[in-house]
Order: sequence, then structure tokens, then C-alpha cells
Amino acid sequence: MSTSGVLRRGAGVLTALLLATGPGAPSATAATTPYQVMSWNMCGSQRATWHCEGTGTPQQKIDVVKGQVRDQGVRAVLLQEVCEDDLTALMTQLGPDWTKSFAPYQWSQGAAGKWNSRCGEDTGRADRIGTAIVLKGQLTDAREYPTTQPYVGQQRPFQCATSAQPQVRLCNVHLSPLGSNPDHPTWDYRDDQLKEIKAVVNTFPGTVFGGDFNALSPDSTNPKDAWVWPAGLYTARPELDGGYRECDQSGTARTGRATHGSGAKIDYLFSSEVRRGCMVTDSPYSDHHVVVESLEARFVASPVKTAGAGA
Repeated sequence: MSTSGVLRRGAGVLTALLLATGPGAPSATAATTPYQVMSWNMCGSQRATWHCEGTGTPQQKIDVVKGQVRDQGVRAVLLQEVCEDDLTALMTQLGPDWTKSFAPYQWSQGAAGKWNSRCGEDTGRADRIGTAIVLKGQLTDAREYPTTQPYVGQQRPFQCATSAQPQVRLCNVHLSPLGSNPDHPTWDYRDDQLKEIKAVVNTFPGTVFGGDFNALSPDSTNPKDAWVWPAGLYTARPELDGGYRECDQSGTARTGRATHGSGAKIDYLFSSEVRRGCMVTDSPYSDHHVVVESLEARFVASPVKTAGAGA
């Protein structure tokens, strides 16, 4: 995104606040407050081809999320590879103040059609597996946005939902790894998907987007995936170049600590908000690490009635 795009983001929020505090309307104030967002690929599948064996029980995975909520004050969670029944159990244990949006993975057979991916084997658990956005508070306008997907093979959603407090659009990313199309294993979809995701998130006044990108960072010591990152997304200097700073980015180096058991960084959290800190934590209950970003997010106080305001 260009610098003017960053300015438009700020102008959009300012305009919304001015409308809320116009003549005869209740006044509101905005304040920046620490806000923790978590991303984690749970490796929740019980299907052998997903290779999640030995990564713990559903309850142990749920406890990881609950522990981050309790210990780190996490208020928004982006989950990948979560089984729907396990998500339901998580929501019950988090309590009624939390809401969710779920988007299933789908398996495509091309002209023969596609169907939702199962959590278990064909004779095992039949609940769906997908990605989820989980929020302490109310989610609105939850939707999936189309991205280029393998015509044959595993299709992964790109979903977003809006948090009213703070005023941000949360988006969950899970890119297709190389080899996702069994008919054409050398075809790579990540570059197209990232361009499409960038076009979507650039339209939001404020956003946090992240997940499992299945791609090494552009400044990694292994540069094989650098070409998939579009200009203006993962930026070295967002204050000058526009774009977004990543959670674990240090200085102008577009990389960070490993987030996968292989020793690679493939999980990311980007935001338009001011970064306060980043935590990367290994877990025995997934092949992916937990990533938590602390942000200065805009919270809008409840309106205060002024003279002349309606009853």
C-alpha cells in the first residue's frame, strides 16, 4: 500500500469518529489500548494424511488457547486446522462473551465437484475442519473472500470479520503450499493468493491479518519463496513505504523467529495498528508455534450525551 493508502486508513477512522460526535449527537472518544491477537495452526485433524498424529488431544489444544487468553490477555484468535466440534468445545469453555466465525476447508475434484473436508477419516469423525476467527466481543460482517485455489485438491478459505471494539477487521490466512494440486504438483498459487489478500486488506481502515502462509519470509537465509510476496505487503519501512509491519520483524529485516517444527518461519501476523511486542511460543500440541502480537488498537468509549442531544 502507498503512503496515501495509510493516510486514507486513518482518515476513514477519523471520519467515523467525527460523524459519531457531530452536532446534536452523543460524543465519543477514541483511545489506544494494548490489544493481544493470537494466531495458531492447531494441527487439529485426525486424518492420517494431515500428519497431526502425536500432537495431543483436542482438549490439550483447547487448553493452549485458553492459556494464552488467561496468561497473555489474548482477545482475538486466528486458528487454522481446527475441527468444528473442537471449536464448539473451545467456545463453551471460553464463555458467553466470546463469538466465532468458522470457514471450512474443501476438497475439489474439479468437474466432479467439491465437498467440505472432514476432521477424521471416512469412517471417523465427520465434523468439518477449517479456519476460525474467535473474539472476545461481537463479530460482525463475517465473510469469505475468493482467492485463486487449486482446481483439483485441497482448497483453503480466506475469511474476515469485524471487531467493533477495537475497530479492526480481522482476517485469517492459510495459503496453499506448493504441491496442493495433485494433477499439477509444480503449480504455485501463493503469489496469486497474496496479491488477492493484499487487495482485500488494503480496503479496510484498520486490520489485523495473519495465519499459516506456507512461505518463507522474503529476507530469509533461504530466498526460495521471496518471489511470492507482492510489493507493498511485507514492508521494511511501513511508515515510509506503506504496507504492513510483521509481528516479529526487527528493524528493516523482513523475517523473524521460526514458527514451525522444521525451524522455518511460515506463520505471520500483520497489522495496520502500532506494534507493541511479539511473542513466539513453541507447543508440543502442534507442529506450529503460537504467535501473539500486542498492538495499540483504537477503542471507542461509550457515547457521552451533550447538551442538545436527544433523550
